[in-house]
Parts: sequence; structure tokens; C-alpha cells
Amino acid sequence: MILAKSSTAKSYMTQEPHKRELKVLVSPSLQKGVEGLSVGMTILPPGKTSSFHSHDVECETWIIVSGEGEVRVGEERELVGPESVVFLPRNIKHQIINTGQEPLRMFWIYTPPGGEKAIFEKRVV
Repeated sequence: MILAKSSTAKSYMTQEPHKRELKVLVSPSLQKGVEGLSVGMTILPPGKTSSFHSHDVECETWIIVSGEGEVRVGEERELVGPESVVFLPRNIKHQIINTGQEPLRMFWIYTPPGGEKAIFEKRVV
């Protein structure tokens, strides 16, 4: 069993214009025996956005825990809130926008793992 807690996660605060906190909770780079995925959390302040980006290797799944926002996938836009789940195939540009008055909190899952390495190396914009 692997138990990961937000309070002990590897954390990184990105800079403007896409300021948000990124936490890596589960990764083959952090825990022995983890394979096939990585799991983390994004905390996005009101009015902030992630960059509009894609992943060449990983699919990404988002699970919205709290807050309200808009997901941009290619040219599509959808509103999301608590208990929303978004699956993002590889090579599809995507972005999350906090449209609410409170921080938007979401878990993300990379399959296969690897995208979290950019967080460890502080290369995320």
C-alpha cells in the first residue's frame, strides 16, 4: 500500500501569468513499486489559468474536487465543478480556467507517468 498526503507532497508554485500550486503525490520517482501512473493536485486561485498545452506521451485525467471553472480542450469549452471528471488524450491542447470566487482544487492523473517530471524540474509554466 502507498498512502500519499497533500501535506507531504512535492510542491511547486508556478509563476505569473499562470500562477498555481502543483503537488505530486504519487509517482514512480517518489515511491518504490508505483508504475503505470502518477497522481497530483493543482490548486488554482480565482481568475487564474493553466497554460494552454498538450502532452506528447501522457494522457491526463482531471478530477475536480472544489471550485468552479472552465475547461478548454482544443476549440471546445465546458464548465466544470465539484465531482467533474475530464479525460484528456495525448497531443490535445488543454487548459483549466478558474471562473469562481474560491480556489479550484483538482487531482490529475498521468497515464503513463512522466509528465510530473516537469514539476520536479520546475519547468512548468
